[in-house]
Amino acid sequence: MPASATPKRRIGRRPADPEGVSTPDNILAVAEQVFADHGYVAASLREIAERADVTQALIIYYFGSKQGLFETLFKRRGLEVSNERQALLDALLARPEPPTVRELITAYLTPQFKLRGQGSDAVAFVRMQARLHHEPDELALRLRREVYDASTRNYIAALERAAPGIDAADAHWRMMFAVGTYLYMLSGFDRLAEVSQGRYSTEDTEEVVRRLTDFLVGGFTAPSGP
Repeated sequence: MPASATPKRRIGRRPADPEGVSTPDNILAVAEQVFADHGYVAASLREIAERADVTQALIIYYFGSKQGLFETLFKRRGLEVSNERQALLDALLARPEPPTVRELITAYLTPQFKLRGQGSDAVAFVRMQARLHHEPDELALRLRREVYDASTRNYIAALERAAPGIDAADAHWRMMFAVGTYLYMLSGFDRLAEVSQGRYSTEDTEEVVRRLTDFLVGGFTAPSGP
């Protein structure tokens, strides 16, 4: 190529990069970061395409639309979390002795908090998930229902059996409080260090899970009101 020639920008299919990452996987990795930074509504296919070094048309080819891309991302990791939760619950229920409330809550939290130690992509999903309540209701509610509802219902039923002092209504309410609490702690926007003037932080994931479990066990085992 003559020295004065300008290389043409790649269009269409992007070959695997030096690390061997396929084009769809590269798009997903970039999109996960963009959606985590901006949320679904504010994220643009243009930015995703530029950062992934592909065309917007190629993203549409693989995923159909921005919504299709977002749903693919959310379901990919969300279903892994939900399936691991169910596997942990099945193992607890298969034992001769029934699980305790603490064991059930620990099993429910563990797959989500494991993501904090699995690299920037997994952390981006955690942030993307925490933003979901700001997204359009028809998208957010459907994704939560499709990905998490089945395993969450199974945990609620197990918690009702493990804490006979609470009624069905409290079991459902308390699970929703638990979900809101752990999502906040996963969001990266908690203010513990600021409020405590640097005395405490949420850097240690094991400490976060331990303290959060203590808090949730206390809430779940409190007797139901009159």
